[in-house]
Formats: sequence, structure tokens, C-alpha cells
Amino acid sequence: MHLRTAHPHDADALADLHVRAWQRAYRGLMPAAFLDGLSVTDRIDLWHEVLDDPPRRSAQLLLEDLGRAVGFVLVGGEELKADAARGEVYALYVDPDHWRRGVGSALLAAGCDRLRAVGFGDAVLWVHEGNERARVFYTARGWAADGTRRRQTVLGIEAPEVRYRRVLPGRGAPCDRDTEGYSDFAQRRTLTF
Repeated sequence: MHLRTAHPHDADALADLHVRAWQRAYRGLMPAAFLDGLSVTDRIDLWHEVLDDPPRRSAQLLLEDLGRAVGFVLVGGEELKADAARGEVYALYVDPDHWRRGVGSALLAAGCDRLRAVGFGDAVLWVHEGNERARVFYTARGWAADGTRRRQTVLGIEAPEVRYRRVLPGRGAPCDRDTEGYSDFAQRRTLTF
């Protein structure tokens, strides 16, 4: 497998992967008609917006297997702000045919490494409240729900989300599992629902 920065010419492949991942991951969590109606063409336009002019202090990473896109991660400053105090994992999706093969772990680790490299000491991400697969995945890798919730409108559909947070480990330390010190944060956090 090969990890690299995504470029505008990858928009078609990323859009296709994005739609298929949503249709599988959110089945039962979002209306079936909405998921069935997702358009690769619309996502191609979205991907061009993301890749043609990426925000400063961000990374758009693509993992390929034999030249085929099998996953991606988008990271940068929290709430898309280059001057943010902490980083954010905006999106991480894996081709459903490659789930449970280490692709998500590799992408998350690479995304965290990029956040750390541009100066972020901790990061957040948002997960659909009902997405147990994702919640277990992130928890196993040292992320913890910090008690913050929101209702996010995504393509016209309102989705309940939970924020996860983690301290990014120091240079050379793995970012795909819990690291010393983060558990202390998880135990101290104040839950506000």
C-alpha cells in the first residue's frame, strides 16, 4: 500500500470511494433514500473544492493499494482555521471492501503525524452518535468522547455527532493507539450533554 498526498486528478476516485463508504457506514443511521441518492458527480465537485485550494496547515492523504484508492483522511486546524490552537480530523473513510485490514489505522496515524508536524499538540474529531463501529475504532486508538455534542446538517440531513479528543503523542511515538498521559485526560474530562 502507498500513502500519498491527494491531488485534484484524484477527485473522481475519491468521490466514488466517499459515496460507497457513506452508503455502507451510515446505513440504518441516515435515511435509506438519502444514502441511495448520493451522487458521485456531486462529490467530484466537492473534492475539487477541497483539493484545488487546500487550507493552510492541512493535509489530504490518500492510501492506495495497487494504484486504487482504498481510503483517505483529511486533517487540519480545528473548524478549518489555519490559526486554530488544536488540530482536527475532518474526515476518514475507507473503501468498505478494505475495512478491518489496517487501512483506517494507517490513515489515522498518518493524519495525526501531519497534525503534529505542523505544530498541533492535540486534536478533535466528530463522529455520528450512532456509529458504533467508528466510536470503537477511535476509542481503541486513544481518542475519548469529551462530552461535547452537536447536531450537524450534512447535505440537508441533520446528524447527531459526538466530539472525540486526544493528545497527540510526541515525535516518533505511535498515533494509532492510546499513549501515556491521554488516559488521564479522559478520566478528568467534564461531561456536558
